[in-house]
Amino acid sequence: WLQKQRQDKKNGKLDISKQQLLEELSVSWDVHADQWHRKYRLLVQFYEREGHSNVPKEHVEDGENLGEWLQKQRQDKKNGKLDASKQQLLEELSVSWDVHADQWHRKYRLLVQFYEREGHSNVPKEHVEDGENLGEWLQKQRQRKKKGK
Repeated sequence: WLQKQRQDKKNGKLDISKQQLLEELSVSWDVHADQWHRKYRLLVQFYEREGHSNVPKEHVEDGENLGEWLQKQRQDKKNGKLDASKQQLLEELSVSWDVHADQWHRKYRLLVQFYEREGHSNVPKEHVEDGENLGEWLQKQRQRKKKGK
């Protein structure tokens, strides 16, 4: 019944008095938009608490799987389906559109930091730099080069 009321309003067929009665009960006219904005507010909450918007894929915030939602936003952007205004809101929270590339560059900056401090880039396999296993990452880069990737 409520879906029909929404459709009638969208088509200009819902009597204004009925519309006002429904609005007094806080009826949502665009459920999908409201859901998107609710999850966006959860992302803002996460961002303000954590200082970043790199939400783990399985992260749940106030009962909502925020990580999966953010992954869907990335996929929608990649497929050209993300509204520009939504994209702008997400970018204001420094959302990364290519998580893998960002991770690679972060580890590369750690390698530069190591190089500048040590004078070489022969990082031991077990070496941890700023909480990241830089040695293991560098070994994987070497293996990828060997395989031509």
